[in-house]
Amino acid sequence: MRRPRPDVSMFAGAVPFAGYRAHELSPLAPHADRLVVLPGAALAEAGRRPHEVLVLLSGEAYVSGGPDDGAALAPGAVIGAREELSGASHEATVVAGAGVSALVLTGSAFRWAVQSLPGLRGRLGLDQPAETSDAAVA
Repeated sequence: MRRPRPDVSMFAGAVPFAGYRAHELSPLAPHADRLVVLPGAALAEAGRRPHEVLVLLSGEAYVSGGPDDGAALAPGAVIGAREELSGASHEATVVAGAGVSALVLTGSAFRWAVQSLPGLRGRLGLDQPAETSDAAVA
């Protein structure tokens, strides 16, 4: 009897994961979810450590504080990646605008992905020095 494969459809539209095969993403599936976020909800809060990493799939989010104060984040932006890898707190607050949906990965799953998926670190811009944190990884 064949074991069912994990559903990796939640990764569709998540720019950093485009091009990876289902078998490469399947270990992440149990640790990921898609969320629809209400406008005004905080996706990251300045001074708090992340426990997950978010990839915007639709809508816009807005940065308040930090080096990118006032920036608008578009689909494909990744929130919390540098902080999750370094153990640092968010430098800025990121708030959802209208129509936001996001892929959410647990911190441990994200760390596994960065170590295991060829090229993911570069796709996320994590090979470059950190100019900013929350808003830079887009």
